[in-house]
Amino acid sequence: VVRGRGARPQIPASHGAWEVRHNERTLAWLVGPASAERAYQSMAAWMSAWIAMRDQHLQYKSEAFTDALTGAWNRRYFTRFLASCIDRARERRGDVTLLLFDIDNFKAFNDAFGHREGDEILIQTVRLLNSVIRPTDRVCRLGGDELAVVFDDPAGPRDPRSSHPSSIFEIARRFQRQVLEAGFASLAGNAPGRLTVSGGLATFPWDGPDAQSLLERADERLLESKRFGKNAICFGPRAGDVLHADEPRGGGRS
Repeated sequence: VVRGRGARPQIPASHGAWEVRHNERTLAWLVGPASAERAYQSMAAWMSAWIAMRDQHLQYKSEAFTDALTGAWNRRYFTRFLASCIDRARERRGDVTLLLFDIDNFKAFNDAFGHREGDEILIQTVRLLNSVIRPTDRVCRLGGDELAVVFDDPAGPRDPRSSHPSSIFEIARRFQRQVLEAGFASLAGNAPGRLTVSGGLATFPWDGPDAQSLLERADERLLESKRFGKNAICFGPRAGDVLHADEPRGGGRS
């Protein structure tokens, strides 16, 4: 019988209790007849070793797919996750939206305040983004200050007459405003201006049939946002399809 972690359990005189330990913690107790002590000792040791191996495997897996600086998912995870989301959406007639963005003039902030402060900006930006997305979405750091969000809602099929999901636009706007209004304590109030982000939104199936085409379309729209004067997120082919954090939403689609 495996008992819960904690103090040694109360047992009959004819029984023994053997500890299952890992990382100096008691995870469980094996309780059984004292006459089978050898077997239970061996089983407790095996369970401890198995748990240690499992934890190590999970740690390696996390490190392989996680950005060490920000805690966001990394490019390796992004590539696999986006492709799997699109495959599932194709089967279930769902949709997947990709937001590709970076911090405007980030190099200037890095040059002015140093890489340590620049790193802190990236960490706080990821934290802000994680506060507004849904549980099924993923924040990924692709490199430098380039980040991506995969908006995945596997709940059910889309309406055949639907267009790009308006809920994603609202999340993107909220994130833009939070970055714009953030104090970023590491800058100590000496920043040359407020931080802003520019990005591009692309949605399967309307903007591309696969992960690569969706990424290319989002990247094109990110560049378009820069041409619109930055602090913008472009989400469609028309000039009005742009979200500005400090302006009402324009004539874009919903």
